[in-house]
Amino acid sequence: MNGTAEHFAEAPAETKPKKKRHVYSIVLLGIFTLLMFMSTLVWDFTWEQLELYEAGHIRHAEEKLSEKFRLNQIDVILDEKCIEYDLFNRREDYMTYMLDVFGNDYTSAKIIKGRTLEDGSVLYDVRLGNTKFAEYALFKNGNNWNYTSADLNDELFVKTHSVKVVVPESAEVRANGSILPDEFVSDEEYTIHDFDDLDDKSLIPRFTVYDTGAVFISEPEVKVYGESGNELVISEEKKTLRALPEPTTEQLAEIKSAAEEAAIAYAMYITQDTSFEPLKKYLVEDSELYRRIKGFYHDWYRDHTTTYDNVVFSDIVMYDEEHFTLHIEFDYHVNIGYRVNDYEVEYTMSMIKIDGVWKIAGMIM
Repeated sequence: MNGTAEHFAEAPAETKPKKKRHVYSIVLLGIFTLLMFMSTLVWDFTWEQLELYEAGHIRHAEEKLSEKFRLNQIDVILDEKCIEYDLFNRREDYMTYMLDVFGNDYTSAKIIKGRTLEDGSVLYDVRLGNTKFAEYALFKNGNNWNYTSADLNDELFVKTHSVKVVVPESAEVRANGSILPDEFVSDEEYTIHDFDDLDDKSLIPRFTVYDTGAVFISEPEVKVYGESGNELVISEEKKTLRALPEPTTEQLAEIKSAAEEAAIAYAMYITQDTSFEPLKKYLVEDSELYRRIKGFYHDWYRDHTTTYDNVVFSDIVMYDEEHFTLHIEFDYHVNIGYRVNDYEVEYTMSMIKIDGVWKIAGMIM
């Protein structure tokens, strides 16, 4: 019984120290956390004071000034130039220009300290090789040094590119995605001489000439859209662009069929296989061509028959849905008895659609 009592009496004495150690650990953890928090506050305060001290020193401003060149931060360098982008010259156009002219490595830029002005600000030049690329002024603003960039944009970014484009009347011209306004419409007239034979000049296709002058920082992207919204095909001749629609498969088939029928009718008229009366439906009556063909003297003194083959079209140009020019070639055969006379025929034809019918407005034989 005594052993049992002693056994139960010792048990409470063993649990008390464990509780004290648990509370002691919590107290230590709290003290450590508080010290860490206090040290963080002290560090932040010290860092802020250090930054304030550095900001008030001109060397810190000089370091910030040179940092973007040392790190080759091209985007920052461009944006600090405070360029006023306009309708046709976008940020990406200036970036392209800057990379083309000055390259893509600015780490070799030399920052040269200049004179001190009366207000205490200090001038700095940035040179890329022999080119003065930037100019900065460091000035004291309260306890801090800041800097501003001088405007050298007109000297560095020279607008030398222009657009001169001939388009069908009512077409829309876009340069770098923006519509060219009417202020760029030139007084210059553009005439298609293939239709000069027409008496009624209102039947001639009309064009508008846009000439912007040197307003682009780099070569612009030009697109032209027709009245129906379709994009026109642009070609270039003597630094002048010309935009014309591209005929559809159906339009090509229609104009080829009409031109072939008219060309064969004219060939048969020449060999006296048809009279002028059937031919004139293929001609624009108020034209020099009509008068010239009507008075044409032709004669064929022997009976014959005619055939043709090997029709080839080339140089098909569509000015609009009612005006085409094209070149047609074919072999024309005049059969006299057992003898066949072969002729290689070539016509360059100007075609105009009047009241839904294609007619010849001019022809070079």
